[in-house]
Amino acid sequence: MNLALMPEITEYKMWRTEVHALLLGAQQSRAGSRSAPFEMLSWYSALMALPVSKRSVVGDQIWDFNDDYPNAPRNVKGAKLRLNFESYPVLNQSAILEVKLAMYCWLKMPSALRVLASPKNIKANTAIPCIKAGLSFLSTMSDRARQLMTDEYFEVGNHGLAYFDAGMYREAASVHPHAFGPNIKKFFNLVRSPFLLEHIFDAPLPYVELESLSWAKVIKNVDESERTYRILPNDVFEKASREASFAVVDFLSTLGEPIDDLTALARQTANGYSMAKPQGLSRYNFDIYLALRLRRKGYDFESMSAALGYVRPEFHSDRLTDSFKSVSRLSYLTETQFDDDFRRYINFISYSACYLVAQYTGMRPSELAEILVESCISQDGDYWLLVSNVSKHRQGLSKLFDDKWIAIPIVRDAIRAACFIAQIKQNPYLFSNVDTVAPMGQAAAMTSNGIAYQFSAFFEEILTDEEFESFEFSPYTLRHTLAYQMARAELGLPFISHQLKHFGDLIGGAGQNKSFSAVTLGYGAIAAILSKGGRSKGKAPSQLAEEDYIRSFCDPDGNYAGPNAESHKSRMRKVFNGYMASGYTKEQIIAQMAKKRLAIINVGQGFCYGNQREQHDESLPCIGSLRCNPNRCKNAVVTKAHAPKWREIYVQNSLALNSPSSAQIEEELRAAMEEAKGVLEHLGEEIEL
Repeated sequence: MNLALMPEITEYKMWRTEVHALLLGAQQSRAGSRSAPFEMLSWYSALMALPVSKRSVVGDQIWDFNDDYPNAPRNVKGAKLRLNFESYPVLNQSAILEVKLAMYCWLKMPSALRVLASPKNIKANTAIPCIKAGLSFLSTMSDRARQLMTDEYFEVGNHGLAYFDAGMYREAASVHPHAFGPNIKKFFNLVRSPFLLEHIFDAPLPYVELESLSWAKVIKNVDESERTYRILPNDVFEKASREASFAVVDFLSTLGEPIDDLTALARQTANGYSMAKPQGLSRYNFDIYLALRLRRKGYDFESMSAALGYVRPEFHSDRLTDSFKSVSRLSYLTETQFDDDFRRYINFISYSACYLVAQYTGMRPSELAEILVESCISQDGDYWLLVSNVSKHRQGLSKLFDDKWIAIPIVRDAIRAACFIAQIKQNPYLFSNVDTVAPMGQAAAMTSNGIAYQFSAFFEEILTDEEFESFEFSPYTLRHTLAYQMARAELGLPFISHQLKHFGDLIGGAGQNKSFSAVTLGYGAIAAILSKGGRSKGKAPSQLAEEDYIRSFCDPDGNYAGPNAESHKSRMRKVFNGYMASGYTKEQIIAQMAKKRLAIINVGQGFCYGNQREQHDESLPCIGSLRCNPNRCKNAVVTKAHAPKWREIYVQNSLALNSPSSAQIEEELRAAMEEAKGVLEHLGEEIEL
């Protein structure tokens, strides 16, 4: 915005005394200038009429930005896009107006103020928390000032932000009811801007080192170098994925629906897992339950028929046309008891579907809240995609990459199951309340807190009481877990960044070999940045995955299998003992090993020291897991990192035993299962189908 075209801002300093008088209701003219009153009033009217948003102008006491962000996430819409200046009555009107103009300039010309690292565009939901934090602290200082002098003197005196001296900052900090944190710091970085001093304030604000004040409350600040994400432990990740997958495919297969994830179905069948059978679930009983839920809620015949699709003749009333049987008579149609246990089962299917979608897409809570189950799956050539709405980084890439995530088979099955649950809830959103919406009610998605609650209910169901008691979770945990697991699987960082929709500060554009180097990302030099959205220097999921990789191989206290296991463990103890004698901790040693990228080859079923030649032809190098058997090869060491591969060997051979075509090789299959079982038991791992 061109400042030369905004006399309302540039002339404020000239008229600030008259403005203060006007705010107090006194029509005073500027001494020595008879034309001042009319000229000043004309200017003041123009200032108050400056549009702040589509709903608000500078003179309004409530600034509302909701119409400016029609695609804002559901957890942002409403109060988070409104600022009520009347909520700070102890501030005098001069201070309020100065804060208004500071915020106006920040929103309209951020490059002139340079408060944040990226000055191109400041969103209202970014600015509002900072302004609120600043107004709150200014109110504390004003309250103390009013106690030292009369309210009348403080109100009548031209007491803007420059009035408060360093002593007032120190005194207010010791009694301020809200915690000191980044938002207060950003606010004072804003109001200390040279731009605002030149055009708004009549004197410089005192520079006070805010961090040095004795604050009554302080937001705990964790150093970036020590910060880690909450990531599901590997065993919890595997258990949650298994339980949710089994529950979803069991539900769909019992209803006679097609299954996309045939591997999950085969494992569920071989495992003998079934929650549906004990609950008496069938397609017939599901239709009765759906009719009962809607009948109890007061839905009419037409709405219930639309939800059911096909209305079975026995559901019709015996006496009334175009009407369903009563609740009691519908219940007589089946022996299944639709009690609290059945309702909890239906809820668990809903939670499982939500978990699978969130875990295997890595979507943000705001993006999860936008998923509509009936229309979110689409096919693009050979790929199935899940469609939602990305509210971050809307510039540049949104038309190319935003709003779509790869939908693997189990995610498609989860959405299919969620469509059945949506009929019961009469709510099109995947993440929504488990209760049925009233006939005239408004269907709505859940907020971030609601999403976190549903995930918590899911984990409480699958974890033991001891496991759940120590369980930490936030709505972003699954997103960080996906980044971590993809890094463990050594997927390329460009794919990870795309799946997580990290098109912000780091990449900025899209195209083949444009804006980022696939080679550089593949080597992991930018992995830590990508895993945290291109902004953080802390310990990111990719770094944690790298350390986990090293810990699996180098931990001197770990479990290993294979002929080379004992000598390897002894060698690791010597290495660690040497460094620990020099004062390094075990975790520091592992972190440094991860940075150095040890020359060890992961051949799938074990780690290989290399330099092995094929036994049948010494001129050929070892071809890894195609021939490698870590229990026999002297160069191999099996660690917990390889447990999933050995579990896969056990599961695949177990499933093959059930195939009629495997009758001739049953002995070989059982031998492979026994070998895999032995390795897993040696590693202390569960043997799960």
